[in-house]
Amino acid sequence: MNLYISIEIISFLGFLLYSLLCFTRIQTTIDIHRLVYLFNLFFLFVIGFVHYVYVLNHISNTLTLVISLLTLITFFTFLFLSFISYQFIRLRIIFIPFFLILFIFRFFVGISSINDNDVFELFDNTYLILHIITSLLAYSLITISLATSFCTFIQDRYIKKMRFNRIINDSLPSIYESELLAVRFLYLTIVFLTISLLSGLNYFIETGEKLIYFFNEKVILSLFTLFITILIITVRRVIGLSGQMVFKMILLSYIFISFSYFGIKLLG
Repeated sequence: MNLYISIEIISFLGFLLYSLLCFTRIQTTIDIHRLVYLFNLFFLFVIGFVHYVYVLNHISNTLTLVISLLTLITFFTFLFLSFISYQFIRLRIIFIPFFLILFIFRFFVGISSINDNDVFELFDNTYLILHIITSLLAYSLITISLATSFCTFIQDRYIKKMRFNRIINDSLPSIYESELLAVRFLYLTIVFLTISLLSGLNYFIETGEKLIYFFNEKVILSLFTLFITILIITVRRVIGLSGQMVFKMILLSYIFISFSYFGIKLLG
């Protein structure tokens, strides 16, 4: 338990450093601020991997393992996107509340399940492995898409009020760039969520259960998320959608997928 708390403390200190680095000015070219920022993300990814290995070997709780794996995948995705896209780096301030909630949630779930003795085998089937990884990738990407569309939502409101905010203007990408990033992440969300559902279906078929039992609350909510996400892409392409409407629809999708992955498990 002491080792687990130590890992969480180191993770939180890494998060505090990330929060401070978010308020430094990062240039388009490679500079010391950008290198330190990327190294900090790499450090959070490494600590996330250490946390995942510890949970995998010492804590027998499915929700704790899934949240630890989600944290690991989120930081890997964030590090990769920050490495290839300067416009994505400009979104970094928006993610401070999300990372804080994720760390707090992971800590309390982990602490409460240290003495659990559940027996689970999450990685004994190829389809199940694919289902878990693509599900968490879909969740990470729709979270990023939500944060990106939130930038559009904020900037759109300031424009309608005819107000100029230098901090928002200097810190965030333009409305066009934010909306373009949000839509691209939605496309990726659709891909990974579709793979997740299909791999989950194949795993369910292998178990020999009746197909009707596959459509439980988690699957139905995931299908709602997929439908709304496809609807956003389609309507935006055909007749157009305002930035505020895109944000509200992505938020609805995010609520569905969050409750699908974690809400039902917590209620259970």
